[in-house]
Amino acid sequence: MRSGLAAALMGIGGIFMAFGTVIVVLALFARHDNVRAELPAMTTLAVGSIVGGAVMFGAGYLLGRMGRTASDSTRADRSAA
Repeated sequence: MRSGLAAALMGIGGIFMAFGTVIVVLALFARHDNVRAELPAMTTLAVGSIVGGAVMFGAGYLLGRMGRTASDSTRADRSAA
């Protein structure tokens, strides 16, 4: 259960970060005068998406790491040898 939640958080966080990156690229290549008025809103949305995605990705990563205990890692090492 916990690994599924961790994977979901990391996946959704990655999507948000990619969405924010696309908005940054679109804002950089916007050259029209009518788009320049929207740049503050685009920048705010991009930064919010990137930060929110990074927080979700980090929470998923930490949740996935928290699920592993020292006994789980030693069992995996013993079975691999």
